[in-house]
Amino acid sequence: MNEVWLSETSVPDASTAILLGPISEKTIGEECLSYPKGVLWIAPAETETAMTERFPTLIIARCTDSGDSIMEAIRRVLGIEYDKQPVVKASRGAETDSQELYSTILEMVISEIDSTFRSRKTRNEVGYQKQLQVFENLCGYLNGRVPEEWRDLAGNSLAVVVGSGPSLDQTLPLIKEGFPKPVVIAADSSLRALRSAGIDPDFVVSIDAEKTYDSCSEADYAPGMAILSSQSHGSWRGKWTNKCRFLSGRVLTEDWLAEKGIAKTKLQAVNNAGLTALLFADFLGPSAIVLVGMDLAGGGKGDERYAENTGRSHMQTHAGHFHKVPGNFDPRVPTPFLSDWQETSELTGEVSRRRLIVNLNDRGAQLQGATVIHPKDVDELRSAISGNLEPFEPSGEDLLSKRRAVQGNGMNQILTHLANRCDRSWDGFPDKEGSYRKRSDYLKTLFADRDMASLLGDFAFTVLPRIASDAPIGEKELELAVDQLQNLIWRLEDAILECEPDEQFLIRFLTEKFN
Repeated sequence: MNEVWLSETSVPDASTAILLGPISEKTIGEECLSYPKGVLWIAPAETETAMTERFPTLIIARCTDSGDSIMEAIRRVLGIEYDKQPVVKASRGAETDSQELYSTILEMVISEIDSTFRSRKTRNEVGYQKQLQVFENLCGYLNGRVPEEWRDLAGNSLAVVVGSGPSLDQTLPLIKEGFPKPVVIAADSSLRALRSAGIDPDFVVSIDAEKTYDSCSEADYAPGMAILSSQSHGSWRGKWTNKCRFLSGRVLTEDWLAEKGIAKTKLQAVNNAGLTALLFADFLGPSAIVLVGMDLAGGGKGDERYAENTGRSHMQTHAGHFHKVPGNFDPRVPTPFLSDWQETSELTGEVSRRRLIVNLNDRGAQLQGATVIHPKDVDELRSAISGNLEPFEPSGEDLLSKRRAVQGNGMNQILTHLANRCDRSWDGFPDKEGSYRKRSDYLKTLFADRDMASLLGDFAFTVLPRIASDAPIGEKELELAVDQLQNLIWRLEDAILECEPDEQFLIRFLTEKFN
């Protein structure tokens, strides 16, 4: 290791770097030569920014700047190179000069690099799959979004939200009797447990592009109504068919549709099925919500994620680090789901200001605003609820059959927009024998059109940074991207037909170009 540095990471062929602590101008010059695309120097407080005039690729942030300013500088250098992490070097001067401050900043740098590149890796792996699901669900989304008429559907009743944490083995049997009939909202992974307990949920929430129906349920068990996102795996819609309703979410294609007049649902899918189930329960407006299996902490040593009765208990969490968070019955409990716990706890804190939330649990992480009831005290809970709440009785099939749908001229208009974009994609589409340059130029031109990039959403967001990077994309990777795009356009055309347009549109779609 160079005597200048107290610590440094090793990143083969890195072209960017982040430096921390006091270093000489000579060293700055050497580092800018070694990492020509960009160097961020988190420097002592007294450092002048004039040095950036001599080194154009140098970014300077002072160690005494606000956390937001330092984070902005970190993200700026991370945006320079999509596939390669920057080298991180801490100077020996940082060991004596503001050591605690630099240590805190170093942790911030490493954490941001880790989360950014983990996110990019995930995006690369699932971007195409997510976009394929969006187009597979497109007809369902256009014709069956969750309607506002469902708001407060469960007024003066009890809602039970069913997760799949290890405590579910103990708590699920307790809700079957002794309570006025509740509205049961289940996260997808709890379906086998519910069937085993003889409890049919009214609503089943699944929002994950990779989680299949078969991994959560038995082949002949599809109770209630499915609440899905546009990215949900197609197997869920395949099982519930017309008994599906869709929530909007953080999906680029939905943003494109909204620009064209297809408004998003006010209630939106977020993060995971359990959190979305809780949001949906609040949307239904019950007087009280009971949570079961919502542990938000791993059982055992932190690696046990699912209850035995879900049939998924063999799927353990292998995390490098388990965070310690406040527990319901222990001062601290281990969790690999830190962000999920934080979001859920914030939500329960908010919802508890509107209605009672009870966490029926014998373990797990503490949730803001939730009253923890141990299973041994369930009779007291039953007594308190039974005397004050009414059985859940939705106002007939008519209400549950309601949906937010695009109809008539509105449907023809949005399908015309979609058909136009399909035809635009086929213009100049490179054939199998096309050159590398032709394929690359085609994708760059297509995604340079903001409208097309927005429609193609997660896929465009995955491919665009790679083809726009200074480092050339590999030939096989480029060929795969073109093949995936072709599959997506074919699937989009199928979705247009699935929407059953009128005869006039259909004839035009099959015989003419829309662009």
